[in-house]
Amino acid sequence: LRAMGFSQEQARRLQALQPRLGPEHREGAAAQLLLLGLSTEAALALLERSPALLRLPTERLRERAEELRRLGLDGGRLLRAVSRCPQL
Repeated sequence: LRAMGFSQEQARRLQALQPRLGPEHREGAAAQLLLLGLSTEAALALLERSPALLRLPTERLRERAEELRRLGLDGGRLLRAVSRCPQL
């Protein structure tokens, strides 16, 4: 997580989410959100609001991320959309 740009505090908060899941779930989810253009803080906030994302298989997250990019939602636009509709 630190190699992805998360601070030590952010990594600690992320590791506290869904503690029974392995680290690969957290890293996979975080990586997909960062690839969408979200900052580390925005990605962490989204995962804290919607921890169910961590339970999705990495491949499913990748498919969803590709669909969002195809629709033109990334970075700031995605952050605004997700703040209005977390299920997105």
